[in-house]
Amino acid sequence: MLSRSIMAYLPVNIANLIASFGTIVILTRLLEPAQWGTYSLAMITMHAVHMGVFTWIEAAMARFQARAERNNDVNSHIKTLYRLAAITSITGFLIFMPIVYLLPFSAELRAVLAIALGSTCFSIFINLGMEAHKAAHRIKRYSVVYSGHTLLSFAIGILFVMYSPFKASGPFIGIIASLATLGIIDLLFMLRQSRGGVFQTEKVKTYFNYGLPIGISLVLTYALNTADSYMIASIIDIPTQGKYIAGYNLANRSLDIIFIWVAMAVTPMAITALEKESARVSQNIMKDFGTTLLWLTMPAATGIALVSKDAGFILGEDIREQALTVMPLIAFAGLINGFMNFYVQRAFMLSGKTGDFVWAMVPPVILNIGLNFILIPKFGMMGAVWATVICYACACTFAIILARKHYPLPLPFKAYLEIAAACLFMAICVHLAPIPDHWFDFVRLIIKAIIGGTAYLGICWIMNIANCRGVLKNILDTFHRSEDNTPNPDGLAKDIGKTQI
Repeated sequence: MLSRSIMAYLPVNIANLIASFGTIVILTRLLEPAQWGTYSLAMITMHAVHMGVFTWIEAAMARFQARAERNNDVNSHIKTLYRLAAITSITGFLIFMPIVYLLPFSAELRAVLAIALGSTCFSIFINLGMEAHKAAHRIKRYSVVYSGHTLLSFAIGILFVMYSPFKASGPFIGIIASLATLGIIDLLFMLRQSRGGVFQTEKVKTYFNYGLPIGISLVLTYALNTADSYMIASIIDIPTQGKYIAGYNLANRSLDIIFIWVAMAVTPMAITALEKESARVSQNIMKDFGTTLLWLTMPAATGIALVSKDAGFILGEDIREQALTVMPLIAFAGLINGFMNFYVQRAFMLSGKTGDFVWAMVPPVILNIGLNFILIPKFGMMGAVWATVICYACACTFAIILARKHYPLPLPFKAYLEIAAACLFMAICVHLAPIPDHWFDFVRLIIKAIIGGTAYLGICWIMNIANCRGVLKNILDTFHRSEDNTPNPDGLAKDIGKTQI
């Protein structure tokens, strides 16, 4: 069932793949280094603000939807959260706009920031709908709306970059345009779901107390991810920051897509199991979840490190050379960070002890800032990379220690060792492959990917690492079954234990 649910979210991840890599490929060519740097600074600022201000509402929708279904109170649950979203959105917009224009930045950066923050104030409404669809296992609707919004905003944004004077602002204008169409359509659907409901004042405190620590912890995690970008911009310059973030995103975003793909399928299942069955059932789901993440992301990180130089053609020439130097280490840093954010953090979510995740993030963030101050002036971008790897490892260790105090989080150590051995075999095969240096980068990349993928899957199949044979069978079965792919929350326990990944 786990593999079937993951496959149901495939369209979403194809859309993410197109938008993520399309943005890097196209914008690093259409925008000058300074414009790309301005865009990337605005993008990370937008995400940070959204996490700090709006994520607590989205987290409450995801966590308490199953409980509202159990209590036959879904309409009031939805109405309460959408009214909170409206209040927060309007208030945030009225506060953000004056602040942006008081900041001591260039006129161009202020304008881009204003449009970016304006778009995030209204993104809360479509995001709430997405969390509700996932939690209610409306996978088809979620896939259609999310994929449509992602691709439409990407396409419109690129058109604005190409044919309007709004260069660095174009992608954010694309988001707003998509919200004005698909966003409104989904909002009307969700408002119909809230008919007959009432605003539950007594629930606001519960939602806030649960969601606020998640928002703060995400801001701290994001600070751990992006503080180096701000510091490179201030210590060196914005174009250098743009080159750093291009290489960082090319390596890290590839892994994020896989982490998000698996997490969006499994998290609602684990919450539903906890609310409607037992902690033991949710623990079994988490065990399979952790193994799945490692089986998919460890070879992906290894592959990114192996082909980083050959992937240079993806980036614009003005950005390419420096950006590629950060990719190998960032790939493994992204692996650690993704496992923490998409696996370990779920233990805090399930136990309800979301505040403890905040404390797990504070020391690594402080350490990261200190290391960047020391290492960036001496070693430039690579100083930021080394600081990132060290601090991600510390953060993941702290988070695991605290998480296991409140929730029996399984640690798939045996699977990790098996998968690591398979990745080592894959790396040796790619390294020994006689591929001429004078071949085109694209050709070398494809050949290395085929050799690496074949070696990894072959050794996994022979040794049945992480029960990959059973998983492949389950995935293939999804293409031969005519029944609905929507997971059955009442039958979660039935399939647990059949699959290891």
